[in-house]
Amino acid sequence: MILPGSTIGVFGSGQLGRMFAIEARKMGYRVHTFSPLTDTPTGQVADIETCAQYEDLDAVNEFAKSVDVITFEFENVPAAAVEAAAKFVQVHPRGDILHTTQNRLREKTFLADSGFPVAKFKQIKIIDDL
Repeated sequence: MILPGSTIGVFGSGQLGRMFAIEARKMGYRVHTFSPLTDTPTGQVADIETCAQYEDLDAVNEFAKSVDVITFEFENVPAAAVEAAAKFVQVHPRGDILHTTQNRLREKTFLADSGFPVAKFKQIKIIDDL
């Protein structure tokens, strides 16, 4: 259980992260954001803002060691960054979930295979598939 007073790490630093950070801080959590940009929407309200590339796994490792749990605010965080962070701290959602959501075909296939209603879809590799 992650109790108030804990530090939540957030990969990404956009508007969704900003809304998350504001609410988390109201609940008594500290927020540490990680992204390749500075003075970001999330960073402006977070307790700590780390500016580094997601591919910089040394920076990701240091970030992971400084927080109690990590989440991400958009699905374009490289899976390698999430996997590296997960060696030090829990990441929610898990990296395999991120992997699924990063590709619409994987995502729709997962949903369909899990019994969720989805619109008909087909993988298109070449123009003739259309």
